[in-house]
Amino acid sequence: MTDLSGDELIGRLRAGGCEPDARSLADALWLAQWTPPSDASNDGTSHGTPAPAAAGRSADFAVPVPAVPGGLAHAAAAAEPDHRVLLTPTPVAPPRHVPPRSIPAPDSLPGLRELQRALSPLRRHRSTTGRPAAGALDEPATAELRASTGVILPMFTSVRSRTASLQLLVDSSSSMVVWERVVEELTQVLIRIGAFRDVRRHHLHPGPDGDILVSTGRGPGERPRPARGVLDPTGGTFTLLISDCAGPLWRTGTAQRFLYRLAEQPAPVAVLQPLPQRLWPRTALLPQPGTLRLRGTQGLECAFTPADPSAKPHGTALPVPVLPPSPRALERWAGLLTGLAPTRIRGAAAWVRPDHTQVPPPTAPGPWRTADQRVSRFRADASPTAQRLAAYLAAAPLVLPVMLLVQRAMLKEESGPAELAEVLLGGLLSHANPAGTRGETWYDFAPGVRDLLLSRLTRDEAALVLKTCSEYVEARFSGRTRNFPALAVAQLGGAEAVLAVTPDAPDASRPPAPFAVVSAEVVRRFLPEPDVPPPSPGQQLARAREFLAAYEREQDGRALLSAVRLLREYRASGWEHAPVEAGALLAEALLALYRSERDPATLDEARSGVEACLAQQPDSDRPGPWHGRALLTLGRLLRAQADNRRAAGDTDGACACLRSADRELYQAVRRLAPDTGAGLDAVLERADVLYELWRLCGDLALLHEAAGSLRAIAGAQSFWAPHTADLRLRLGRVLLGVATAEAPERARPYAADAAEELAAAREVLAAEADGPGRMTSLLLDLAEARERSGENTASVLRTLEEAERATEFAPGQRVAVALRIARTHLARSASAGGSEALHLASDAFGRAAGLLPDWDPERAAVLEEWGTTLLLLADTGADALDEAVGVLTDCVGATRADSSALVGRLVLLGRALRGADPDEAERVLSRATGTAGPPAAVARAWYELGLVKRELGWRNRDFTLLHEAAGHWRRAADEARRVGEGALAEPAERAYQELAAQLRPPEGEPG
Repeated sequence: MTDLSGDELIGRLRAGGCEPDARSLADALWLAQWTPPSDASNDGTSHGTPAPAAAGRSADFAVPVPAVPGGLAHAAAAAEPDHRVLLTPTPVAPPRHVPPRSIPAPDSLPGLRELQRALSPLRRHRSTTGRPAAGALDEPATAELRASTGVILPMFTSVRSRTASLQLLVDSSSSMVVWERVVEELTQVLIRIGAFRDVRRHHLHPGPDGDILVSTGRGPGERPRPARGVLDPTGGTFTLLISDCAGPLWRTGTAQRFLYRLAEQPAPVAVLQPLPQRLWPRTALLPQPGTLRLRGTQGLECAFTPADPSAKPHGTALPVPVLPPSPRALERWAGLLTGLAPTRIRGAAAWVRPDHTQVPPPTAPGPWRTADQRVSRFRADASPTAQRLAAYLAAAPLVLPVMLLVQRAMLKEESGPAELAEVLLGGLLSHANPAGTRGETWYDFAPGVRDLLLSRLTRDEAALVLKTCSEYVEARFSGRTRNFPALAVAQLGGAEAVLAVTPDAPDASRPPAPFAVVSAEVVRRFLPEPDVPPPSPGQQLARAREFLAAYEREQDGRALLSAVRLLREYRASGWEHAPVEAGALLAEALLALYRSERDPATLDEARSGVEACLAQQPDSDRPGPWHGRALLTLGRLLRAQADNRRAAGDTDGACACLRSADRELYQAVRRLAPDTGAGLDAVLERADVLYELWRLCGDLALLHEAAGSLRAIAGAQSFWAPHTADLRLRLGRVLLGVATAEAPERARPYAADAAEELAAAREVLAAEADGPGRMTSLLLDLAEARERSGENTASVLRTLEEAERATEFAPGQRVAVALRIARTHLARSASAGGSEALHLASDAFGRAAGLLPDWDPERAAVLEEWGTTLLLLADTGADALDEAVGVLTDCVGATRADSSALVGRLVLLGRALRGADPDEAERVLSRATGTAGPPAAVARAWYELGLVKRELGWRNRDFTLLHEAAGHWRRAADEARRVGEGALAEPAERAYQELAAQLRPPEGEPG
């Protein structure tokens, strides 16, 4: 073998598609001494295993290529994120990520074994292109043929070979760095299942001419080449593109145009979207829910029917499936490709066009984009875990290895790449190149954001984050350098830190500037104030008022904690001045603290403090307005304690707390003037308490009392205060509750009054600052009130359509609105007949199901309603049976094995399959009869199983099946009568008698 220099060896490896690192080269050199020389040449292709850069290399050491000049210019112009669009932070330098190798990394994909099992059906796929693999020589068969015929003809055994290839195309956008381990794990899973001849991985980069370039790695030594090389017109290559669809390639439409070229090929192509499904509508690729099937001469091209027929584009657009990295979604996709799943499956797809234009950029930044608005928008859209992670990261320098360490230390197994991606793409961060960073990808919070996020941390949490950063500095940099996070931890803990420092340490061994800057900022916020003379009680109370006002104005958690500390000190001094005011202020502050921390001990402290203050000043002492505010706060505390007891299952304790709250609030209403904000708050709070008491105790008089008090205030409100929506809104909902509880003949006037009040509240709410976010729930109540008052269905549907438009500002209520629309159309079809209302109901159920993630327990119930609607639609002659089978299959798959609803859903699936696949229907219904569930549902399963077996028996002339059908009907009739289901017992008995008569032999013939 020719001796090669190190540079020549690395050059040849890269030319063959490999990207070696130090560890890989060391392993290769060690193995070389045990590997015998071979004369076979290496053509650089991969057979069964990918190149080291694609599979064997750790994602921790992936390095992106340098940005091509001009390739990212468009993303820089759209650096300001909008609440509806995800954007990567503005790039300023090629990123480099080097996390410590000594830190073990947990799996990023949940359930790797389940994922491998889900994709294993792909082993059954056989490509229709290419040469068939030759089999092995069958020596016994060849010898037997020679002996029997005298002909020497080689005989071969059939060999099952892997004929298809798979290519993974990975977006190299800077926001994809959090998904590098996910890509690595998915690559290993696809290799292990053994379904493909080879698995190759390429990275996508923006080119200088606006096209896409691909490379086998992300290192600076890579030579990107045009993307047309990954196109395979033979149809023998599967393509899976992995991207969060938020980078510059997608914003300019380049990725969509390239995806169209892939979709034109006669081979499967799909996009794996790692972001949570609730964030998909905010990316540059907009998937739509619908039905996927295969078409084309080879049966591998995707066809897609959107759930919303109006969403199908015109022209040459092609659909591309969009998959989450969940075992269930990938299993359905694999089953569709191999024929192991129904011919149609529910899923999501995005339309791509050959002339896809640039995605409109988000709104330009303006003066309204303050730190408060950024954080508020982020908290409105982000998951609770992502919000906690953002607060923890506010106490750390923002470079990816440190962010990963903080996430792992503070949240353990509670979060993964999805939550970190939410923070990176949530509009809080931008790229930064601070001093001493040497080219790594660094981030920084927008001005003022870090301070707001730190307000949600305690000093202990901040110290723990800094301790994690200190450990990183020790592992990454020289041990003799100044460890700023360690100094900060010592200061926060009150210890004296003595660290050896080398002033002339080389730059390479010094931590970058953010470690010092962030540590100092955290210390300034959490370091105890210096010793100063204690303020007088009057000064304490005045400063506490200022802090509470700041909290009310800015929602500054630090101000709230400072107010609580001062008022606790004031209480410890003996409440010598203004005891009721101080007690009310402390109780209000502790109640606000409880709402953010949910610590029941905080409620107990607040209640005992305000009760002690009220006891010091009895009613005879001419109580002033602070007495009324204290009573109002006490009522709110009792209501919060009632919520806790109800959540714990203590209904009696919750009722007792609510009755105590009602008494305190009644006294507060008497003491507070109705022309003050506190007086109106007391009236509204008492109405809420009475409403909750009615829901727990069922006493209708409580609702009438609440309605009376609200009407009395509403009648006088125009004389003493500006109109707000709260009063009319509460009154409308209380009257709607009366209409719900009253007898039908007396309910209609209350419903009409409720509709009038809610309509008036809608006009006022539209002009209020928080009106758009509250409008959807108001419109849902208004639709119900109009329905109960006897208004026509068209008026109700118009209100619900308005509510659906209002969900733009309340996305969490989209499912509720879609379900309400679907059920209204369903009720209309039951009364008026026809298939139009059923079609509209089916579309609305489809929208609701598409909005629910796979893990949501409500999804199975929505799928059940949708499937039932499709069965009704099929009964009218519409072509809905195949879709019903797909929906109900998903429904059964989403139902837990121990759920009492499983039997009924299996029965529905069996009914849908009866007309399409009776044999499969028999299997499903047999499973239903053997599953524990409600007796009525099991009886229905026996009845449906009898129908299927009768059909199979007559079709196959199998009298055994006919006798079994008769037995099933007899059992169904007996069990239905036993549980009082006469509507099922009668047809089951009738069917049994008719079939028994048909099977009975004629008189005179032997039986």
